[in-house]
Amino acid sequence: MTKNILILEDDKIQSARLNMLISQTNSKLSVHMAESYSKAVELFNHYKSFAFFILDIDLGENPDMKDGLDFARYIRSMPEYEFVPMIYISSVSNRLEEAFQTTHCYEFIKKPYNDETVINAVNKMLMMPEPAPAVLNIKGVNDSRLRLLIKEIVYIESNGHDLIVHTTDNDYLSKSESLKKVLSMLPSNFVQCHRSYIINTYKSIQYNATDNSLCISGAKERIPVGRKYREYFKSEVNI
Repeated sequence: MTKNILILEDDKIQSARLNMLISQTNSKLSVHMAESYSKAVELFNHYKSFAFFILDIDLGENPDMKDGLDFARYIRSMPEYEFVPMIYISSVSNRLEEAFQTTHCYEFIKKPYNDETVINAVNKMLMMPEPAPAVLNIKGVNDSRLRLLIKEIVYIESNGHDLIVHTTDNDYLSKSESLKKVLSMLPSNFVQCHRSYIINTYKSIQYNATDNSLCISGAKERIPVGRKYREYFKSEVNI
């Protein structure tokens, strides 16, 4: 199965060199390259699944005013990417300690580097075991616990004192959790669209402006959009 790799490097020559080395190392790796923070976020949100990342710490002058460490923090803010391997390639050695302490960097390659160093680092990342999938751990019914894979949650519904978590395969009931509390336990791709609904924006979504509802891949019914959330979905979701 093909694995996605994301390279954040503002130097086009260095980026092309890394792409060539990685592609030669393993033909089943699909390399995606970004020259800026905003492009890296765009690729990350589009492909959603990455085996590891190669990041230049210092991106030089760029309109985002953000660097490789900022992108690393963005990745690490999501539970499912808390331990996904990350390699820094940079000439800025005085930020190495910050990289390791704040973003759990797995490898650091100092510029200028040779091809063998990069190839060895990539092979090392591929040999690492995949991190356990992120789960939502909440109270169920009758003192039971629900441990649900976050990536499989489609939307969450509040119905009176009940909370219903709708996943791709099943629906799960909780009588002891609030919508607000559960939202605080989820990564940033989960957003509230109504006082009674939270949705997973990583799912395919269509917004219907006629009745202010969302059609979400995996949901059996349309999800209503509350008045204060409508402008957000009009701008963020294709109508």
